[in-house]
Amino acid sequence: MAKSSGLAVLALLIALGALGIGVYQLIFAAPAAGGSGVKNTWYDFHYGETTTNPISTIIIVDQLTIDFTVSSGESIYFHFNTRAEVAAGANSYIQFNFVLDGVRLSGPTYPWWVIRTTADSIEVPISCQLSLDTVTAGAHNATISIFGSDSANNIFSSTLMVQTYIP
Repeated sequence: MAKSSGLAVLALLIALGALGIGVYQLIFAAPAAGGSGVKNTWYDFHYGETTTNPISTIIIVDQLTIDFTVSSGESIYFHFNTRAEVAAGANSYIQFNFVLDGVRLSGPTYPWWVIRTTADSIEVPISCQLSLDTVTAGAHNATISIFGSDSANNIFSSTLMVQTYIP
């Protein structure tokens, strides 16, 4: 009997300790309202195929356009996922860029991604991310652009997510 009473007391002490930790986190460790963290999330998907036809042309993927709003003090985060197919050939490629308010983000300031093959065709999953803290408060839109060397190059089953956050 004493053994089971001791176990019951031990279980009660553990439960009270866990409850105390939970109350402490709710009262003292909770982030202040308006503090850092994710504020809003927007998401879109396009399961269809988008090809780089015509070749050597910037193609905006309108099916993935997201309208979003940035509040003062917020930064934005983009996350793009897709499956890319690059046709066989010497130096065949497809390039990806984020597009913000109709402007393709490229050049030395912004990253872009290229998938290339010099032999057989390839089909690969792609995941691209970008975070910006220079976007003005107000309404914006975002999407993806592709650019390729072969009219058979394509992306399909694509998703795009935009989040605003306070760093």
